[in-house]
Amino acid sequence: MKKVYFVRHGQSINNAQKIYTGTIDAPLTELGREQARATAEKLKDKNITTIISSDLIRAYDTALEIKNIIDPDNNIQLEKDSTLKEVFFGDIEGKSYLKNTKGMVYAIESGTGESTDSLYNRASEVLNLLKKNQTEGNLLVVGHGSFTSVIFAVYEGKTQ
Repeated sequence: MKKVYFVRHGQSINNAQKIYTGTIDAPLTELGREQARATAEKLKDKNITTIISSDLIRAYDTALEIKNIIDPDNNIQLEKDSTLKEVFFGDIEGKSYLKNTKGMVYAIESGTGESTDSLYNRASEVLNLLKKNQTEGNLLVVGHGSFTSVIFAVYEGKTQ
């Protein structure tokens, strides 16, 4: 049975500034690139044959940094998938999380962010995509912290 490894992107510029990024495209900092390279060193012997990444630049650049280290012969397939994008945080995207510490809960409850139905449906879609993947080895999924927690919750049977 294949294994699926999940990795959150490295530190982005907005993370360093303590800003809710959500679906905003924010590049990695140098620390974020170093984090990706350090993660790659831990993944070298995991027989990863496919990498699937969120299409947001911070996740995709993390995936590229990892791929460059674990795949010097360029044999690993790297796919972008917008289904893996981060949760839409609504009216707090682009704002400091020091002023609003509830994040995803606030986004859902305020009605300005992504709905629980949308999150559940996207997470289910990701799980189906992973089940259907025909890679010979193991999978690496590079995404985002909040949405990955939703994927895990749906996988564990937690709904809404």
